[in-house]
Amino acid sequence: MNQRLIIKTALSAAILASLAGCASQPAHEWNADTTYKLTVLHTNDHHGRFWQNKHGEYGMAARKTLIDDLRDEIQAEGGSVLLLSGGDINTGVPESDLQDAEPDFKGMSKIGYDAMALGNHEFDNPLDVLFKQQDWANFPMLSANIYDKKTGKRLFQPYAMFNKQGIKIAVI
Repeated sequence: MNQRLIIKTALSAAILASLAGCASQPAHEWNADTTYKLTVLHTNDHHGRFWQNKHGEYGMAARKTLIDDLRDEIQAEGGSVLLLSGGDINTGVPESDLQDAEPDFKGMSKIGYDAMALGNHEFDNPLDVLFKQQDWANFPMLSANIYDKKTGKRLFQPYAMFNKQGIKIAVI
């Protein structure tokens, strides 16, 4: 008798748990009859160009101004922005290289990057430099194929998930 009661209780709990998710829909769920505006902004091959050059090219401040203006315009129209970097922040100019690109990663954090893929030049320095850069960044640095030789574990997130206007987006 006691065993039957335990089985019935466990079965009832399992059924209730599986049905609990069906009771309500999330507040921000994608709707097939709605048009969404998602703008993906992407930069790559920064190569330490934090400062504007003598020809008025490059520069983190100019990039921030442009991205802020685009964000404001897109959000005013009801859209959202996903800001990504294809990497290669390292190896460019001495001002950045001598500081392990700290100003660059902190600048990207202030601009509001959502994620960055690791580029080949992120590996021009020892891994401890890359780990410092990861600490300076307030966004995930992604790579699905970099493993620790000793442990076999991934060193970086393989992907990141974002929710923009109820749209779930995976960045790999």
